[in-house]
Amino acid sequence: MMLAREHTVPGTLTDGVRDPECFGLVVPRGVGHYSIKSAAAWTGCGTHLIEVDTDHFRYDLTALAQAVKENAGRLMAVVAYAGDSRTQTIDHLRAVHDTVRTADPAVWLHADACWGLMAALTPRRRHLLDGIEAFDSVTVDPHKVLNVPYATSALLVRDPASLRMVSSYSDLIMQEDYAFGQVTPQLGTKEWTSLRAWAALRSQGRQGLTRMMDERLDRTAAFATLVDAHPQLMRLHDPDLCAVAFCYLPPGTHPGTATDAQVARLNAVNRSIHRRLMDEGRWHLHQFTLPDDHGQIRSGAVLAPLRFMSINPRITTTHMSDVLDYVTRLGQEASW
Repeated sequence: MMLAREHTVPGTLTDGVRDPECFGLVVPRGVGHYSIKSAAAWTGCGTHLIEVDTDHFRYDLTALAQAVKENAGRLMAVVAYAGDSRTQTIDHLRAVHDTVRTADPAVWLHADACWGLMAALTPRRRHLLDGIEAFDSVTVDPHKVLNVPYATSALLVRDPASLRMVSSYSDLIMQEDYAFGQVTPQLGTKEWTSLRAWAALRSQGRQGLTRMMDERLDRTAAFATLVDAHPQLMRLHDPDLCAVAFCYLPPGTHPGTATDAQVARLNAVNRSIHRRLMDEGRWHLHQFTLPDDHGQIRSGAVLAPLRFMSINPRITTTHMSDVLDYVTRLGQEASW
């Protein structure tokens, strides 16, 4: 966000923010990550989010083009997700790039690929990242993807010279290109965090990493199949990576055409299931709010689903079946 800010209004690093209204951020509605909003606030730009409607958890390209045009001159960046933090859906990155560049050739384009890094490591998903190379900046999280300790993150930039926009110089800092302290805000010198990712790459090798990612995809597909086989469970998206978001359907729910009362009851029951899981500590499934972009329950509804993640290599098909049976039993108890 600092790079986007300096790209938008050069010299803000030294002169300060003078007109916060020119630092608008375009994000997909309902699936954006909190880090973008926080980063804008931390860099003094305020939180001027421009939320754009989505279709199947990807930008509605017509709405995106309209938002960029309507806010011309007031935009700092457009953010797209190569694996959002809810369903891990990878946006149509090439189409997003082309749409934004047609509407505004200069606006900063950022891709959050903190989960999408996984797709780069397997031929089965690599095509989903087509177009990411044209974005101005990309973030990745090896701690999410390579099974290394928190926090190990990296910022990639299309043009390394852009880092000069946020560089800080002193005769106390080594004058080599891109020395730590020059181009690492909030860090003077840096501990060997990168050693964790390097060790994973060295120990696994490219073939080992590909095998790890493919095994995750296999577990994801197996879990999705099991959810689909349960008459009282509903899968809410087509998985791109490791996540499967689903919900328990209380009796009387009409998938696709649920009423407000049915949606409210569904959310209450699924929140009750999640509380039981967390209290008991035997199984862990994540929970958050999610727009029903596929219209599985009702288009436009905001749901509180459960989410399975296939990262753990020790997860077996038996585990998957057992947790789904247990979720179903808890849902039946909560529905009484």
